[in-house]
This record gives sequence, C-alpha cells and structure tokens, in this order.
Amino acid sequence: MPVYEQGYETYAGERRPLGRRWMPLFREEILPYFKKRRFVFLLFLAIIPWLWGISLTFLHTQLGDAAWAKDLVGKLPQVDESLVASLLANGYDIFLLLIVVIWVGSGLVARDRKDRTLEVFLSRAVSPTGYLWAKASSLLAFLVIFSVVPVAVLVVFQVGLTGEVGWLWEHSRVIWGTLLYAFVGQGALTLFVLALSSLGRSPRAVGLSFIGIFFLSDVVCGILYGLTREPSAWFISLSKQLGLLASRCLGSEPPSHLAMAPHLTVLFFALLAAGSVGILVQRFSRRGVLR
Repeated sequence: MPVYEQGYETYAGERRPLGRRWMPLFREEILPYFKKRRFVFLLFLAIIPWLWGISLTFLHTQLGDAAWAKDLVGKLPQVDESLVASLLANGYDIFLLLIVVIWVGSGLVARDRKDRTLEVFLSRAVSPTGYLWAKASSLLAFLVIFSVVPVAVLVVFQVGLTGEVGWLWEHSRVIWGTLLYAFVGQGALTLFVLALSSLGRSPRAVGLSFIGIFFLSDVVCGILYGLTREPSAWFISLSKQLGLLASRCLGSEPPSHLAMAPHLTVLFFALLAAGSVGILVQRFSRRGVLR
C-alpha cells in the first residue's frame, strides 16, 4: 500500500524519558557477550581462585574436633580481608581482567566509528553523556563480575557454613573495601579504556595499544626498581597499582617491594581518571570523535 494511502495513526509505543534512553544501547552492548560460549566460559574461569576461599571455610567448619583436624585447620589461613585482597590482586585474576578489558572495551567507541554508526547514535535522542554512560556501564558490569560478585559469593558461603552473622560486622571491610576497589580502580580503568577506544577506529589497534601500555609500564617500572630499589618506581605500573589499591582498600599489607605511600596510589588513579575524562570531553564536546 502506498504511503499516502496508509493515513495517520496515533503512536502506541513507549516514549522513554531522556534519562533512560541510554538503556537500549547498554542492553545491545552487553547481551551479545552472554551468547558467546567462550566469553561465558571465561566468566566461569574467574571464580576458580575464589574456590580456595570457599574451601577454607568448609575445612574450618566441617572437619570436626579430631586432633589431626584441629592441627590441619590451625595451619590454614582464615577468610578475612588479607585473603580477599590477595585473591583480588593475584596474577591470574589480573590476567583475566586484561582479557575482558581488551575483548569488551577495545571496541566500545572504535567499533561505532568504524561502522559509521556513531553519527546515528549522536544524531538521535541519545546525548554524548548518555552514550558514554551506556558504553562505560557495559564494561564496568563485566569488571564487577570479576570482583564484587565472587566476594559476595565468598561472604555468603562464609556466613552460611559458619552460622556466624557477626562475621559480617567484624569483617565489614571485606564488603565496603571491595566496593571501594571496584569504584576507584575499575572505574578509572573503564574511563581509560573508553578514552583509548575513542581515539581509534580499529578495535584491534585499540586492544594492541592497551596491551602495549599495560606491559610496557611494567617493564619500565621493573627497570627503574632494579636501579633504585625504591617502591615508588612502580608508580606508573597499572597492574601493580591495581594490586596495591586492593591491599589498601582491604587494609592488608602489600609486598615489601610495592609498599609505596598510599597517597601515590590515590594520585595515580586520580590522574588516570582525570586524564581519561579530559580526552573524552575534548573528543565529544566538539564532535571531534566523528572526524
């Protein structure tokens, strides 16, 4: 039927408020990854280190009162802030975090620039702020799965197997320290990857750039530390700073070779977040990202 014969009908669809128009973009960014078996398998791999904490709780509560059991349990670490900090900052977890950042984050903006869909998003009702919020939230959601969700599972098993609800009060820092780590460390990392993705058109090039920055910072800091033996030489190492932040947020002692002043760690993430926000503002305020 020709258009002029169709007439006019009242629009019966939903008109989303301005503050919620980023949600479809967020949904379309995050849902396809759950349909990829390899990515879902990667998410399951993230829980492996935390099985050690669950096993410790089981051994402490279920072995009984035999002498050999008490002797064995006495040699095992307790589930506390130090254990959670070590699990958050272990090399295995950092490596999986790196894979997720590259897999999800490298194409956040670069893919839309390459496919020429960024112009469509920004010409519609989605503002640049809403667009960036949707993209950042999609990456941050996966990073939270690697940090906050395993800690929540560990806490549930700890309280459930021991039956000590007071453990939550005594070790409340496990909860709020993990949330602080996710907000500061992974929030700054998300902004950095988003800014890096806005500078390129190829997700592969963005991913390789992030890998180069990640490992090159470790190499440079390792050389400086070898020459000076000063813990502050690790200042620009992203991986070491994430480990230090986990230790500081959870109140555990970092390794001696990384024991730099706490304010240096705060300064690093503040500079990383501020620099990333500056790049995003410069790229999107004058629509330079479209050129």
